[in-house]
Amino acid sequence: MRANKKTIKISIMKQQYSVSCEEEAVDNLMSAAHHLDRQMQNISESGKVLGIDRCAIMAGLNISNELLELKRKLEVHESTITRLRSLNEQLDKFVGDLKTT
Repeated sequence: MRANKKTIKISIMKQQYSVSCEEEAVDNLMSAAHHLDRQMQNISESGKVLGIDRCAIMAGLNISNELLELKRKLEVHESTITRLRSLNEQLDKFVGDLKTT
């Protein structure tokens, strides 16, 4: 079964774009477009970067950096969760051994 596609309009740096996506992805796509627009507006307003192409590249780099930092933090948290589960299993075993003695 094919997913239902929907065409939506997004605005980035006051430019309108038509983008097609699955219906269930519309909210995420709108949020992503809004985030990109905010990033590009902030970069443009800083006055340090001229041109929409350069703003897009800088915003893309900033967003990629955010993503990679979040992935790194997620890996740390997943590692911590794995370690805590292991410690919990060891404690359960220890408590079980105490009950049988």
